[in-house]
Amino acid sequence: MTLSELKNIWRENNFRPQKRLGQNFLVDNNIRDNILAGISLDTQSTVVEIGSGFGVMTFGLAAKCRKLYAIEKDRDICNMMGPLFREKGNIELMSGDIRELKISSFAPSGGKITLTGNIPYYITTPIIEKIVEERECITSAYLVIQDEYAERVVAFPGSRDYGSLSCYVQFYTKPRRVFKISKNSFYPRPAVDSCFIELSILPAPSVEVQNKDVMFQIIHKAFSQRRKQVLNSLSHGRFLSLERGDWESILSVSGIGPSKRAEDISLADYARMSDIAVNDFLSRREGL
Repeated sequence: MTLSELKNIWRENNFRPQKRLGQNFLVDNNIRDNILAGISLDTQSTVVEIGSGFGVMTFGLAAKCRKLYAIEKDRDICNMMGPLFREKGNIELMSGDIRELKISSFAPSGGKITLTGNIPYYITTPIIEKIVEERECITSAYLVIQDEYAERVVAFPGSRDYGSLSCYVQFYTKPRRVFKISKNSFYPRPAVDSCFIELSILPAPSVEVQNKDVMFQIIHKAFSQRRKQVLNSLSHGRFLSLERGDWESILSVSGIGPSKRAEDISLADYARMSDIAVNDFLSRREGL
């Protein structure tokens, strides 16, 4: 759909994009085609599209899969696009917020779904958390997100973009930046560039850890003061009820220098720290 065609639909229906919903619609057909080419589907695939909007991606996706569930929060858009979507027998339009829906309800019996969508910047983290929570019914997620956010998702230790988000996403998925998308490819034009990424759900977490909750508590604590040395960050405020000397021992046994910073420590190292903390210290506490 060209920008002029999109504007014609808006004029005919007295529609204006709502900033509060993060509505920035893709109007670059070359980018659309590149995204479609980058999504792995076959004639038996089931797709859930987050924010189907005016169908710029929807019709192309539907042509490549068995069933497509188009989720759109804006009821006005649903009223406009409903008749057009119904003409395609394999598109089912639903008005709602994906964060409030159960993704597994869209999965075919004994099968999984592919998730895709142009994600409003302000709900990117809740959407990714939703994907992780319901990962058992998802093969992959293909998302258009803020480019800066994508950098954080795929960042490796030693990078300024590496943080707790990187660890969280990479624990459950294999993320991949596919290509960058200029802000000029959208209307209204957003303030920043976007990126098309793929999150392949891993069959098992990328690292083994005895207690992932403890590991992520350690990760969040370490990155809460990322400019500090990791020993100082973890020993501040008797975190996990452990003393500074305890954290010195945990880091020493883990083979991690106390002067390292959070961004220098790999996910595997955080898992090792967590296991040592659980086995040698936290297991002594009542109830653990």
